[in-house]
Amino acid sequence: MRVIDILKNDDWIRKYDFYEDFMASPYFDRLVDTYQTLNEDILYDSKVHGKDHIERVIFFALLLSFAYDLDEADTDILRDAASLHDTMRVNDGWDTDHGRRAALGSIQFARSKAEDHKILQAVIAAHSVDDKKMDDIIKEFVGDEKDYARTKKLAKLFKDSDGLDRVRINRLDPSYLRNDFSRNLLDFAYEFYENF
Repeated sequence: MRVIDILKNDDWIRKYDFYEDFMASPYFDRLVDTYQTLNEDILYDSKVHGKDHIERVIFFALLLSFAYDLDEADTDILRDAASLHDTMRVNDGWDTDHGRRAALGSIQFARSKAEDHKILQAVIAAHSVDDKKMDDIIKEFVGDEKDYARTKKLAKLFKDSDGLDRVRINRLDPSYLRNDFSRNLLDFAYEFYENF
């Protein structure tokens, strides 16, 4: 995987503050595991939303998991969301329902705990719609129960993970990033894509 090559061999990335700690963390190990177990057969075949995009989003998901010190269960949800979020696309254009289709149709490929699948489905479904609809999607999948706040936090982190790769289409708008660490990755996102 190209991301692992970059992390292990490229000098440019070593200047970033997160680099040393991320590489020594269990999040790097989970990144490697995610790539090794990625089901490439179900990925959407595209230069815009295909394997390269998925590989970069997986990295951003693990990097945000590291930055916010997520536990194993929440990290698994984010890495599953990154692996599965575009599997049900029908085109590279405007398709706000592809997240819902992936949430329903690709859940069988999730590695996270079965008890977290409703949260994962909400995260995947919410990624492709406007933030104003996020609350309704979360309520639809997980209800108003104890998992609501957890799901919303993960949905925002995942939307940023996916959004940071908008550099590939020249549409990374920092005002749409929801978390401080994500906003601090703007320059990195561009340099990462240029070196990918």
